[in-house]
Amino acid sequence: MSSKNVPISRRDFVRISAVAAVSAQLYPVFAGGGKNNPKSRIVRIHDPNATKPWDYSANAPWDHTVESGETGYPEKIKERYFDYINEDVVAKMLDRGLRELTDTGSSADAWHTLLPNLQTSHRITIKMNMNNASFDDQITTNRMDQTMPLVNVILEDLVGELGLSEGRITILDASRWFHPEKMKGRCRFKNVSWVDHTDTERWDQNESVTFTKDAPGPGGFFWMPKAYTQADHIINLCLMKSHNCGITGAMKNHFGSIPSPKNLHDGMGGKSYIADVCNTPCIRNKVRVNIADALFANWHNNVWAPRPWKTFPEQSPNSLILGTDPVALDSVMLDHIAEEIKVQGDDAPEWLKENSENHGFLQYAMDELGLGIHEHAPYDRIDYRTFSA
Repeated sequence: MSSKNVPISRRDFVRISAVAAVSAQLYPVFAGGGKNNPKSRIVRIHDPNATKPWDYSANAPWDHTVESGETGYPEKIKERYFDYINEDVVAKMLDRGLRELTDTGSSADAWHTLLPNLQTSHRITIKMNMNNASFDDQITTNRMDQTMPLVNVILEDLVGELGLSEGRITILDASRWFHPEKMKGRCRFKNVSWVDHTDTERWDQNESVTFTKDAPGPGGFFWMPKAYTQADHIINLCLMKSHNCGITGAMKNHFGSIPSPKNLHDGMGGKSYIADVCNTPCIRNKVRVNIADALFANWHNNVWAPRPWKTFPEQSPNSLILGTDPVALDSVMLDHIAEEIKVQGDDAPEWLKENSENHGFLQYAMDELGLGIHEHAPYDRIDYRTFSA
């Protein structure tokens, strides 16, 4: 980035002005605004080579965590789905997705569009979904969690393309844990900060969730992380997974950002909890983009290993899904899951079909809080675009 003491060339001025113009269009149109928004753009990038062939049948049943070794102590399963991701392909997918989302010519310009007025002094927090992480450094489970290839690619952009210091980037899942081998050991950027449940100073008690309709269960706290309140920008990384609220994607991902998420699970699909968490100022005002890792995904539940899909060209979705509107992103992913459940037929239990219809929080997020657009396909106000990388 140019020093503010060095004059920029006319070419750079034109480029920066063009990016600013796109940014001005992107935010009012795509970053929320509820019923007054004309369109929300959601982009899906697909590449069949994003994942290497993973033998789903050999890893069935998918509802297991570890296998017992000869000593009786759980040992690692050899076939880990997260070892079957092609990071180089993911880099190309992210580049295409960012450019298509922002109508820019490079990933650097796309990031400048998404991260307004970016300075090298800014702090960026990357929210991850580690809801099923093992809390034992001797065990790496095969459950669905965020994986490092996409994170490494984003960090490469932030550090290599935008010139940000690793020390000003925080990777966070405040209620969970980052495995030292599976996550930290695979991160190519060793000086980023990590915040998980082991950080006893992670909460900012000055900012808390305001519940607008439904009160949470007794007890608990709903503060925000300091890595949110002190950040200039938040990048929300999520997964495409089913849940009893239909979808655990961009919005519910922030349950990992509060001290007592378990107090919000009773009937959450039809209550205001998820929307209320996302309406907290530091989330609503600082999340710049939501990126769903749908390389592997789980149409069946939110916990276990990924299952094979029938509605994508390959058994794995091999997709990244991006948007600045979290409601629209979740609406699109919910439709993918609902379609898969329908195609699975008798292999999808009745309770799973009921779950896919239990998503009133999306309508509430749009109508009452103006967090974005919710609708089902065929879309009118969601501009859903699909591309090959």
